Amino acid sequence: MDFGTRSIRERPASARNGLTATGERVLGRRLPRSFYARPTARVARELLGKMLVYDGPQGRRAALIVEVEAYLGARDPASHAYRGPTVRTAPMFGQPGRSYVYFVYGMYYCLNVVTERSGVAGAVLLRGAEPIAGVGDDPRGLAGPGKLARAFGLTTAHTDLDLTSSPLSIRDGPTPPASRVARATRIGLAEHATTLKPWRLYVRGSPGVSRP
Repeated sequence: MDFGTRSIRERPASARNGLTATGERVLGRRLPRSFYARPTARVARELLGKMLVYDGPQGRRAALIVEVEAYLGARDPASHAYRGPTVRTAPMFGQPGRSYVYFVYGMYYCLNVVTERSGVAGAVLLRGAEPIAGVGDDPRGLAGPGKLARAFGLTTAHTDLDLTSSPLSIRDGPTPPASRVARATRIGLAEHATTLKPWRLYVRGSPGVSRP
């Protein structure tokens, strides 16, 4: 996978593997709701290699997703939805393909993607990405969920956005082969029944990964 280009445009018919003949990265189609309305672990794996795009007040910002963590709702004590819905976690129980943004440690916002079917909580934390457009050129600048949300200008005001129609979207892109994908335990969790589950996935060798 080529992570080096910094410009993007809508996908022409002649594009191959996410790049034009001149090496310019193209913007794939928005992922449909059916992509998200599946088991959380499967969605997490297939989000690697996709493009996060925000067409906000400051223009287009885009990055290639290279690290994620899956949170399995009622089956996962680490999930915000484990004890049922609250005002904050309501988006996790709603329509798949929406955003869930929360504030943590009094300083960081974190962007999640809602999965599963309506009424069944599940979400994937976007943990690391590589810059493409509008977010600077530092290859480590998006290595961590707080860094990623800050670079995109996302806050809790951006929770419960419809990723299939709002200015915030995830676009299609080449899925990295199994040989490029590593699995590990999630980061920063207290000890509980699912602490040791390998529900963090990342692209091997990517500078956008928060830690190996």
